[in-house]
Amino acid sequence: MIAVSHKPRGMGTIPRLAVVSLCFVLSTVAPTLSAQAATTYDRLAACRYAQDYWDKTCSDGYYFAHTDGPSLLGAGQPLPTETEGFDCAHFVSCCIGSESNEPAGGLDIPSRTSAYGEPGAQRLVNWLMRQGSTRVDELSALNPGDVVAYDHEHDGWIDHVALYMGDGLVTAHSLGRFSEWTPDPDAEIILLHLPGPYEPPPNALGYVWLATIAIVVTGLLAAVLLLKYP
Repeated sequence: MIAVSHKPRGMGTIPRLAVVSLCFVLSTVAPTLSAQAATTYDRLAACRYAQDYWDKTCSDGYYFAHTDGPSLLGAGQPLPTETEGFDCAHFVSCCIGSESNEPAGGLDIPSRTSAYGEPGAQRLVNWLMRQGSTRVDELSALNPGDVVAYDHEHDGWIDHVALYMGDGLVTAHSLGRFSEWTPDPDAEIILLHLPGPYEPPPNALGYVWLATIAIVVTGLLAAVLLLKYP
């Protein structure tokens, strides 16, 4: 009887190349994913929410037509047009916060009514300042997902807030608005920069090329391995 030695093969050049290629792909993608996971405030998600709901009732279904409390109209309903309403702070809260039906920016904004978030513009600004938001002097210093506040009466009381979308655009309730920012010359404007980094959306074309290269390399390696190790 002849003894057969089953000596394990060492890792050849091709398998090593496969491992190196995989490590390269992971090292390219993983830092981006880690950075996104570590971000407390998701600015892009806040802006996406604002783009979806600027002309509709928020995802909690409530709308502040009056100051005595919210009305339950249902999520995604057209905004009432017969009255201007008082829904600005509630809208911004849903954009930057974590409304349970559709979390957006991810901030944990306290609620004091049946609707999500803070319904008062002044109180919302106070809360944001306590969380580390800072005032800036120029619109160019804002990032998408920051907040624009208005004191129309020049009495030190914030009576309106809007979400900055970037490129000079803002969104707001109560009269639904998604338009170029044209500040009221008679109002005092407070520009609030919220804590958290801003990362522009990834270059989709770059990711397509990376994915294409990864697929081609993986296919070639698979073919070679099948030929070498049938």
